[in-house]
Amino acid sequence: MKKLTVFPRSAGILALVVLSLAAAGSALAADAIPLAVVDSQRIAEEYEAARDAQEQYQKYLRELELEVSNREKELQAMAEEIESQKMLLGEDALATKVQAFEKKRAEYFEFREGIDQRAESEYKAKISPILDQIKTIVERIGKEKNYGLIVDSAALAVLFVNPDYDLTNDVLAALARGDD
Repeated sequence: MKKLTVFPRSAGILALVVLSLAAAGSALAADAIPLAVVDSQRIAEEYEAARDAQEQYQKYLRELELEVSNREKELQAMAEEIESQKMLLGEDALATKVQAFEKKRAEYFEFREGIDQRAESEYKAKISPILDQIKTIVERIGKEKNYGLIVDSAALAVLFVNPDYDLTNDVLAALARGDD
């Protein structure tokens, strides 16, 4: 069950990142690359559309859980009915009830298998548009203010990287040359 921000705050990892950046900062002092932080947890708490989307998604998950519970109760009741009546029912009547139970049980397991997919689909419908909107705004601000890197402090994830500071091609070229 997803939330808008599912990663816990991790002060230790964030401190390590900050210390690493500070150590690298002295080498970059002449060509300082502006860094920025965005707190997605705070956005999720304070942005009304994000709160509404999260509430709608959580409501949907509760409805799914209720449906699972109702189906489990129905199966339990059917199993108890079969058990209590198996000595009283004829062979054909018992077989009919068992067959109905097995059909209902198969439907239940089929429903359970699809829950994750249904929840993911609902998440994409409710939460993804908000995340896309935030990403677009972060990228725009990053470009406008010429940030080299923007990190989500709540998730410890990079939200924006200026491609001018991407060293991937240099690393790949060095690897291809066999450099150490």
